[in-house]
Amino acid sequence: MSQPYDLRVDLEKTPNALLEKFFSKFPAFNDIDWNGLAENDTDPILQRLKESDEPERIRAGGMFRRAHSLSSPQGTTVLIAAARDFGLEISDQLASLKNSHERAFWCLVNYDKLFDSPRVYAHTYSLPKTSRETRIALSERAVIVNQEMLDALVQEIKGAFKEERRAQECRLDYREQDGLHLFHAYPSDYIDEIDSYLPGGELSTVTIQPPFHIVYYLDANAGNITVLAKGGADKHEALFKGFATAVLLTSTPPRGVPKTYDLSLFKNPNPELKTEPAHYLRRPRVVGMRLQFPEKREHRALFEVSPQDRHDDIYKLLRTKLRGGLGELSRSTVLSVELQAIFNVPGQKEEEVIFRITTPRWCTLEHDGKDAVLRKYLRVWGIELDGTRVAELSKPALVG
Repeated sequence: MSQPYDLRVDLEKTPNALLEKFFSKFPAFNDIDWNGLAENDTDPILQRLKESDEPERIRAGGMFRRAHSLSSPQGTTVLIAAARDFGLEISDQLASLKNSHERAFWCLVNYDKLFDSPRVYAHTYSLPKTSRETRIALSERAVIVNQEMLDALVQEIKGAFKEERRAQECRLDYREQDGLHLFHAYPSDYIDEIDSYLPGGELSTVTIQPPFHIVYYLDANAGNITVLAKGGADKHEALFKGFATAVLLTSTPPRGVPKTYDLSLFKNPNPELKTEPAHYLRRPRVVGMRLQFPEKREHRALFEVSPQDRHDDIYKLLRTKLRGGLGELSRSTVLSVELQAIFNVPGQKEEEVIFRITTPRWCTLEHDGKDAVLRKYLRVWGIELDGTRVAELSKPALVG
């Protein structure tokens, strides 16, 4: 978890070379002597910020806050994962930097698009996995968003929370890059009260109306829409309906059919798990298995082998530990498996993904990057049944 935000402290933790690159976009810093400025000497920088135009000062402060929200070991992990979603490998560069704040600010300066990724938004605004849902929204086509659509979307969001007396105010930020449209709404939440000092030094109770966050991602290239919002399935339905009405000018995109998982193929010590050569994916290895024995449903056992020792075979372990060997396995029910997948792209560092699948419908894989590639294989291997999240497997760009 990052420390409370303090601009002076954040400036002290950021090398001047990064600060110079960042502030090159701000006119108030055009003539500052960065070579003559000592590291950790923040007074000249804070003075320039104070003298800047208010919009520029607010913009700089907002960007520093975004970097600060990721200035922790967990934030670094999120940034590395977000970069891999874009086909970037930045772990080595980040490892060479001094602290997690410098790593976050380095990403802001060099790869600011990472800060618009669903992973980063979910981390920044503390949105759990259940807050994210993706639906197929339209055929692949260009999408033109105009102000009328944005105004209509604001009204739809207000309507979705009207009964709760929330979202009485709502600001909406919109931007588009390479066919990916991002809509970030800031609806007003319930009125709250906090203790605060007034300008004259008097301590008083102040009434505030903080915002909460709703984020839409419309990927015109893939034809899908993702919403990040708390509130559960019914609230997601209302938000998808509002977006379809205001922006897509069509009916609400349907929910995907609930998927189920069949793990019976792992009763075979040599399950057929074919992969596309373009994905450079080794045959996944079972490193954990939870069984339910036929005599009584409550009789269960978990078996695990070492992911680090690739010669440690779980089926050899089962032959030894089960009284009936693999015959006992064939009569049992496989409740969950833990798989180790290795991507070995030429010229890149080998990457490991360990994930768990549990019946009837739980999987720890995410929906982007290499996790998304593996999710598509679940259908191909006959593990995922009745799912609608299916795409072409011959897209190596998802891996590189």
